[in-house]
Amino acid sequence: MKILLYGIWGVYNYGCEAIVRGTVNSFSKMYPGATIYYASFNIEDDARRLSGCNVSLVQRPFKNPLYKRAIRKLLSYMGVEYHIYVDSFDLIDNYDMVVSIGGDMYTISSSGEYPYSLMKFGDEVLARGKKYILWGCSIGPFEAKPKVLLLMKKHLTNVSLIVGREVSTIEYLKALGITENVIYAPDPAYKVAVENEKVMEEPVLGDIKVIGINLSPLSSLYFTRNIDEAISNQANTIISLIESFSCSVILLPHVLSNHEKDDDYGYLKGIYEIVNNKYPEKITIVNNDPGFIGLKETLKTCDVVIAARMHCAVNAITCKVPAIFLSYSKKSQGMANLVYGNSNFVMDLALFNNTKSVIEKIHEISKIDLLEFYKNVDQLKNESGLKSVKKRINWE
Repeated sequence: MKILLYGIWGVYNYGCEAIVRGTVNSFSKMYPGATIYYASFNIEDDARRLSGCNVSLVQRPFKNPLYKRAIRKLLSYMGVEYHIYVDSFDLIDNYDMVVSIGGDMYTISSSGEYPYSLMKFGDEVLARGKKYILWGCSIGPFEAKPKVLLLMKKHLTNVSLIVGREVSTIEYLKALGITENVIYAPDPAYKVAVENEKVMEEPVLGDIKVIGINLSPLSSLYFTRNIDEAISNQANTIISLIESFSCSVILLPHVLSNHEKDDDYGYLKGIYEIVNNKYPEKITIVNNDPGFIGLKETLKTCDVVIAARMHCAVNAITCKVPAIFLSYSKKSQGMANLVYGNSNFVMDLALFNNTKSVIEKIHEISKIDLLEFYKNVDQLKNESGLKSVKKRINWE
């Protein structure tokens, strides 16, 4: 039995690393005799980052010819959409099941793109009699593009199984009339290094002495095209937090990419340099690329974490450190509800420029019942839903 994990661009994104590790853990429990493969664009780098994970890596073919990109750009000036299929069908016949682990790939991006290529690949998997499963995913909304919505509804209805990671995805699919092939299970990240968490003699939040902050260019692009201005504004907010709480701040990259618009480290380094000019003893940045598991050692030193990358917030939460989600999509709403029972600790990312709002939110989260918070986190770590998932997959 051979299972292929497919869809992500690389585990340089710590959230994607967590998804791969957590998915391998879950499918190894469901199908002990199966061999699990991950389709990688960069086998050498991904293999290093996935050290200790029981997964085999295979090369993911990629086709993006220059002439098609030129055609696409030309047509875009004319207001005509032209989609390039970049994947290859060559891998499909080698596997019994393909598991899409894109997380939030089934959404519309800040640039208006939708997963055309991934959908086409999934449709071909199904056409060849294989199972195609969306695993640990957030889906939608697509109402801003009615044509895409129609295509997506047809595609999602035919998918073998959709395993949503938060209730809002389940409810959105239900509103679209898609229920028969849908089930809930917690995000795969909750199954990674579950024992590695902050230990407090008395679980009571006191003074906020250390704040961990993750900000990213990708999330900022949902609100502005002026990255330099975003860096300046967010640095000023961090300076105000240091002054208000007399605290230290640790900047937490969660994606280290060669692409400037997706690279947390380069973005946070710009913020660090501004804050460091005023408070060099109060600001640090994680610069040793520790990966999802390694970052936990830093997260455990924080009293609270504020994160634009959802999986950075989840990473903190699995360490039992309260986190505020800086939201640019609906996935944060659903995830926060699972952890806190409400969406009180979700902030629109644009509000991070409003220092007063951020300070108030930090004061609010410092008063939560930590015992209740720990209970919810433990439930997410222990709740697998694997028996139900295996029954719905119906594959032996």
